[in-house]
Amino acid sequence: MHCVAVGLDISILYINQFDEVKHMTFGADVGVSWNPLSSSKYGDLLVGVALQNALQPAISTAEKDAPTMVLFTESEAYKIPANLNLSLFYRGLNRSLEAKAELSIIDVMHDDDEGGEGMNLETSFTLTYYLSPHLGVRLRFTKEGYPVAGATVNVKDVSFFRYLQLDLEMSHDDLYAKKNRGFIWAVKLTTRFGDTREEKIGEERYRRLKIEPENDYRAAMRLYLNRQFLEAAYAFGKVQTKYPAFHLVDQAAFYKAKSFENLRMHKAARAVYEDAIKRYPRTEQNAKYHFQLMNIDYKEGKYTDAMAKYQNIVQVFGKSDVKADADYIAGQIKFEQGLYQESVDLLAAILPGNANYFYARYTMGIAYSRMGKWEEAENCFRDITEQPVSNQSERDLQDAAKVKLGHIYFSGEKPDVAAAAQMYGQVEPGSPVYDEAMLGIAWSFLKVNKPDEALKPANWIISNLPESFLVSEAYLVQGYCYFIKKDYNKAVKSLEQAEKRTEQPVVSVAARDSARQAYEAMQSDFDSVQVKALDLARQLPTPRVESKREALKPDFDKANKAIEDYAEFTQRSIQSDRFESNRKRILDDAGFTLATVKTKMAGGAGGSGAAQELEELDDLE
Repeated sequence: MHCVAVGLDISILYINQFDEVKHMTFGADVGVSWNPLSSSKYGDLLVGVALQNALQPAISTAEKDAPTMVLFTESEAYKIPANLNLSLFYRGLNRSLEAKAELSIIDVMHDDDEGGEGMNLETSFTLTYYLSPHLGVRLRFTKEGYPVAGATVNVKDVSFFRYLQLDLEMSHDDLYAKKNRGFIWAVKLTTRFGDTREEKIGEERYRRLKIEPENDYRAAMRLYLNRQFLEAAYAFGKVQTKYPAFHLVDQAAFYKAKSFENLRMHKAARAVYEDAIKRYPRTEQNAKYHFQLMNIDYKEGKYTDAMAKYQNIVQVFGKSDVKADADYIAGQIKFEQGLYQESVDLLAAILPGNANYFYARYTMGIAYSRMGKWEEAENCFRDITEQPVSNQSERDLQDAAKVKLGHIYFSGEKPDVAAAAQMYGQVEPGSPVYDEAMLGIAWSFLKVNKPDEALKPANWIISNLPESFLVSEAYLVQGYCYFIKKDYNKAVKSLEQAEKRTEQPVVSVAARDSARQAYEAMQSDFDSVQVKALDLARQLPTPRVESKREALKPDFDKANKAIEDYAEFTQRSIQSDRFESNRKRILDDAGFTLATVKTKMAGGAGGSGAAQELEELDDLE
């Protein structure tokens, strides 16, 4: 037990009586120790009771033919006395003082046939004071009845020995009674190999409570960072289930839910967050759990529920780091609802250094643009371009801000085409908005009546990005350039392509309906996969559980692919909707210019208006 220990000692003795009698015998001791006090303030107290020779070694008394092995049951044998030893040991004064008292009752199992006086009492007292952790001085009164002075020195963790101690004791036996034996000295060397029982238990406990859970947590985090989210959810679930007392178990729950969330398994993620709120009410992660539930509602378009959770975060976690993240989501919701000023008011509180700063400023810039506050919009986009970036996502957003600044300079009350072209030109190839920047450069050259320079970026878009939403407008620019160059045949072809690619929405209503119906049809299957995955993430990875996870994998892959495909389709639909605002303008411009070109080619009456149409190019955006 924690404070009680039981010990057993077995001794084997070889008896040699002047080479006349030789035999083996054995005995055993048994004892118990109790540690009622162990504290840094009061010290350590140890009480011990031992029965020495509980199984008494026997020495043969036969004059001849003595057996080679003598047991304590032999009738013709002398039993070595059994003694009852009591001890009291105390260590205190910051481990500087050791005091020991011993009481021995000799021959507690006395047999009158064996002679002797039977039971008698012996006592001894020892006091040791350590001048340093490795050197001490000692005074002792022995059971034999004389005082002893001595010293002890020890070293720990030497290269070969775990512990090494040397004791030296000296006395004179005439100090107590006249025995005429003179000076007495004794040397004792004590060493120990290997760890103590307490050290082994402590190491095992440390490994079980600290090392193993940390190793499993790190392994789960590696899976998460490698975007192996399903495997990460299972791994974090193991940490949460196997090590409930682990100091990072609340974070394991958070990343387990985030893993599901990254797989768009919102039902499973929501269940983990809600369970963590109940299970770890006092953790610092609690605010994050509430925020992620708000974020899931936002992703699913449940704006009313998300804003209700936002109000709770403001009231309960208003001083936490999560508040800024919640402000960002609330600002995005207000933006989606068309409440642009409310969106700006929420997003303005997000300052540089916050992970959402770039995104907040970008949304604010768009909101100001839609409110016609161009100076404020310009300031927001410029804020983004002046901040250092820390990842690719921020770099892409910075490029998008540069393009928006180019649009503002190009279309302002006092257009600055050179500044616009400079902003467009700062966007590097490979950027998601590189096609838009190239189109802006083409319009800039066209604005200053340089059709040859304008053709280059327009042709590049048509040749290299045939699936871009901007291809139709690139054909429009190409048509204008050929029109200015009076290459009417090419102008007609380009303008007809612009009309053809703009007549129908990129994503039709029929395509949307078909995709939505397919998604809703498989939604119940995906919900079932989520429930099963969540249940398996709560279990330890036994062979039976691992086999179930493998069996679920094909169903998960199928459902996950359908979800990802629908998410990609939805994103393309959003881009198509954004293109709608330009579609009518491109159709009108392409159709009108195409009619003008054909009239010019035919030499009709409308040809005299061609010069007027060229002048109107100055108003193109």
